[in-house]
Amino acid sequence: MPKKWVLINLTWVFLALSSCGWQLRDTLLLDNSIGAVHVSYSGSQSSLGIELKRALRANNVQLVGATESANYQIKIIDITQSRRIGALNTSVRPAQYQIYKTVDYMVLDKQGAQIIPMTSASAESTYNYNESDMLASENEENLLQNNLRAKIVRQIVRRLGEASYRQKGY
Repeated sequence: MPKKWVLINLTWVFLALSSCGWQLRDTLLLDNSIGAVHVSYSGSQSSLGIELKRALRANNVQLVGATESANYQIKIIDITQSRRIGALNTSVRPAQYQIYKTVDYMVLDKQGAQIIPMTSASAESTYNYNESDMLASENEENLLQNNLRAKIVRQIVRRLGEASYRQKGY
């Protein structure tokens, strides 16, 4: 009798998880017919450009080097990042920082028409600053900068998928 209830409860848990739309993080679903994509960025934006290409490859998108053979072109225009004090400690020194990253980009179709006009993708985060362990605080900031970049890449890929879906008239 107890095995039966365990089996029934597990069935309900799996049914609830599958019906609510739950999925693993970092799994973006792009239409397989999105075609070839060209990503253009300047040298100072290479870390974001490389991560964007990696995310597109992970979604089985063909990357091309020439804009003429691409169905879509993603142009990274500008990246800005900033850091500001979020909180002070009792000695009136920074205890917490807020970091921001914004990427301006546009997406063009094969004919050069803007399917996503220049828009921004942004992310922000906070971290506690420990002045007695500055190296750890610096490492935490670098790790969070990488996380912000990954969040922005997910936003760009998701918007590309939505735009290609709209353009095909679905």
